[in-house]
Amino acid sequence: MALHEQDREDLMREATALFPRAEFQLKHLEEPLFWGEKKNGHFSFYFGSDPVYQFDQNAFLRRAFINGQLYRTQGNTLARLTKSHNSEESVLLRYDLTESELTACLQKMTRWFQELDLVWQDPQKVQMVQSLAESSDSELRILIHNQIRQILQHSEQLAPRIRGKR
Repeated sequence: MALHEQDREDLMREATALFPRAEFQLKHLEEPLFWGEKKNGHFSFYFGSDPVYQFDQNAFLRRAFINGQLYRTQGNTLARLTKSHNSEESVLLRYDLTESELTACLQKMTRWFQELDLVWQDPQKVQMVQSLAESSDSELRILIHNQIRQILQHSEQLAPRIRGKR
């Protein structure tokens, strides 16, 4: 997940770990929606360059990129990760969200997916730009809609902790 829009490249070409993957234009978004799934069942939604949400196979939030900040699950909260540079090294600083900050973050994510769920139900509002998948476009749309609904069912649950370097 790139930290800056200019670093994001063309996800349809570059995100080779995500297959299937697809890009959609939604009537209410200026930038395209990119979706992709890994072999292990983990999947991601890129609402343009920001926000980005990554989920495990159970639709529990693993990582996010929101308002230019990178977040990673700690199991019971999200850690905001910030790069700090000095003359000798780069260090990743971690700040664990408080309970109220976590709640606000998850509520905002839920609103994104509630809106997406509503839009997804109207095929006129969702235009597929391109896809790389073995399934038909309609099967792919159903798969993605099922994942959207799973996210909404589990919107308060985080994936198990992603271990970082100690």
